Amino acid sequence: MYKQHIQHPTAWLALAALTLLLPGCSGSAPDVIFRGGPVLTVNDKDDVVQALAMRDGVITAVGTEAEVMATRTTNTQVIDLQGKTLMPGFVGAHEHPTLTAVFNGAINLSGFQHKTNAEVWTALRREVSGVPKGQWIYAGGLDAILTPDLKMPTRTELDAIAPDNPLVLVSQTLHSFWANSRAFSEAGITHNTPDPGTGSYYERDAQGQFTGFIAETRAAQPLMKELKSPWKLYQRYTSVLDGLLANGFTTVASLGYNVPPLLARVAASKQLSPSIRQYFYLVEDELQYLPSKPDNGNDYFRVLGIKLWHDGSPYTGSMYTSVPYMDSPLGRTLGIQGGSHGSAMIEQDALVQKLQQYTGQGWQVAIHSQGDASNRAVLQAVEKAGSLPGAAPVVRVEHGVFLQADAMPELARLGVTPSFHIHHIKYYGDALANSIVGLAAAQQTLPVRAAFAARLQPTLHADSPMFPPNGFALMQTAMNRATGMGLLLNAPEAISARQALRAMTIHGAYQLRMADKTGSLETGKWADLQIVDRNPYETPVAQLDQLRPLGVYVGGRAQIALP
Repeated sequence: MYKQHIQHPTAWLALAALTLLLPGCSGSAPDVIFRGGPVLTVNDKDDVVQALAMRDGVITAVGTEAEVMATRTTNTQVIDLQGKTLMPGFVGAHEHPTLTAVFNGAINLSGFQHKTNAEVWTALRREVSGVPKGQWIYAGGLDAILTPDLKMPTRTELDAIAPDNPLVLVSQTLHSFWANSRAFSEAGITHNTPDPGTGSYYERDAQGQFTGFIAETRAAQPLMKELKSPWKLYQRYTSVLDGLLANGFTTVASLGYNVPPLLARVAASKQLSPSIRQYFYLVEDELQYLPSKPDNGNDYFRVLGIKLWHDGSPYTGSMYTSVPYMDSPLGRTLGIQGGSHGSAMIEQDALVQKLQQYTGQGWQVAIHSQGDASNRAVLQAVEKAGSLPGAAPVVRVEHGVFLQADAMPELARLGVTPSFHIHHIKYYGDALANSIVGLAAAQQTLPVRAAFAARLQPTLHADSPMFPPNGFALMQTAMNRATGMGLLLNAPEAISARQALRAMTIHGAYQLRMADKTGSLETGKWADLQIVDRNPYETPVAQLDQLRPLGVYVGGRAQIALP
């Protein structure tokens, strides 16, 4: 359409030259071409092509090998994939790199490592014995589901283990905590300290004395300050980001409890260049880090919104559910009262007000909501809040363990998008079915396929450090729906490999409002990609978690080089 306005031949030559020089233009001469293996674009058609070219960190061509190689010049580096697969980098829509760094500094009592009660307490005593008097001691990963015979500790038992040190234990779910007397004292928590409320409290016995158990993170915060010191976190945070890259993640969203933004940026810097894209959602206790407007930061770091908690965990009884919790030995060990339902951790009018306040300023709001009663209340609040301003999506529902399949049309109508904590099936599914809510309720869990059918662009997440951030393992669970004992939970909600990869890539970019820039391999988008040893579309589901990234590029820069 420009020809009628440009008649002089020299003008056409100038325009052609300009097109070649503009970074990101399809006519630009690429600095790198990948060929020799399948390229999974994850575009709207899920096309699989033969080659990809990039220049200055932007994808300049995708298509057949002949088409892409035709853009090559003598200065273009050609990388032969040798049959390996090129695909988008994973977009971690809901992870916790700060909490992972925090607990990497703690003693590991995880059921992934310790299978018996005796192993757990032997390991703790061994580690505590070498700690200088007065130094805070933290241990993480306590879990009565992954360690079936685990006996939960009392305050007096922890006093005996560490009489000269403040000692704090944290569950694998990050919703339950235990502390000894010295930890309470040094944190300034006395028997007159009121509970924070909204489902978070310090458990007391009949005499009003602390049992040692602490429910939910708000009550535990005064006990965690020593572990969260930024000066102690720096190296561990850097290692966490490196670990995400090694697992093929080119983008990570941190959903609350964050390091200071400056520390996050510095920790991600490699040779003065960012190594991974980070996007923060702040809890309300972190609002001192909230920028003045959503258009903040840059392509590698930005604050996107606010994280709120509407309910808690199924494994503390704080998930808000219409189905009563079972009275079972495991439930009693976890402190769950049989017949209870949990409750909302934020009043409905307050939630409506916060939705209006934060979205009115242009922020996204991500809401932790696991139980079906919680999910319904959240949707009612979104409805009552009215038409929320801002770019889509405005509201995210996090975890959605018992989000009902028949609620998906309402989510679509309200513009709400879900991120599913899919590994509840793999690691905790048997406990949910047999000891927490019962088989009938467990068979309604995590309706990912229904979310796809409603075009909600759902994502999958590991909620690390709760579970390891392995994108292929998350895809596997969403596809096979199998528990550790082989029980299939809500099998009709299984999704395909192509859907699962979309949930780990382009859908994550959509939820972070970055779908026009990353999440798929298309001309004009950032060259955020990974090279994988096998094609996940053709890998048997049982082997999917064995796939490994061999090369990772962020903005066209190799963060992990192809060997």
